[in-house]
Amino acid sequence: MLHVVAGGHAADSLQALLADAQLAGAVLDWPDELSNGPLADADQIDPQLRIAHWQRLLRAYQPPQPDWDEAWQRQRAAACRTLLQAWEQSMPLTLWLGNHAGETLLLRMLAAQCPEQCELWVVDVSLHLDTPRPGLWAVGMYSAAELAPLAGDARLLSLPERQMLAEEWGDWQRAGDCVREVQAGRLQGRPLSCYDNVLLDGLAAHGCVGAARLVDESMRRIEHTFVSDIFLFWRVLELAEAGTLRLQTGAGQAPVLAAI
Repeated sequence: MLHVVAGGHAADSLQALLADAQLAGAVLDWPDELSNGPLADADQIDPQLRIAHWQRLLRAYQPPQPDWDEAWQRQRAAACRTLLQAWEQSMPLTLWLGNHAGETLLLRMLAAQCPEQCELWVVDVSLHLDTPRPGLWAVGMYSAAELAPLAGDARLLSLPERQMLAEEWGDWQRAGDCVREVQAGRLQGRPLSCYDNVLLDGLAAHGCVGAARLVDESMRRIEHTFVSDIFLFWRVLELAEAGTLRLQTGAGQAPVLAAI
């Protein structure tokens, strides 16, 4: 069994279950967070659109992380090879997910790619666990001890279910470059700029504030969905380049934002 999950913390929890013999098989951490950016080539080993999207995100991250883009590409290519090897061996897959858009899109991508002879199972944590964020579930929110009882609760997807999910994946691949959220149980698309007003309102309240503080506060103000700091740092840079806010940087100093 190959256990697939999105995010390093979630993968670490499942790895701990493996080490403690509470889970059998291997764990794959899928590194490409699918809730934003283009998806047209997201199921390919060398996805030029996804690579370009992640390069624009990572160039804006604070503090700067050298060689992040190359490390991300290597990790993603390795994950694709692991999936291909599993399918060549007709190995069953179990996807662990909540209702985060990136996880639900990963389910649809796997349903579209997984050969018919390979079983595809799902562990949906939203059906079993309480959440500290009302209405929001992601596997990375939970410890290994909290996930352990769910190891026997995987559900096998039927072929009609997989076909329906695969069709939805195709629709999202054609939907273009956008942000995706789960609202009322359904995936919805929004413009890439959909959180800009949250950032600008927060900046207006301060007048001048560190970029990291503004991003952290904005993540907490966006209560209806999960938003990564990487994505919001990129939106800050986009707003600065558009002249909507002022980005002040100094040698060896963290960026400071000022309202215009």
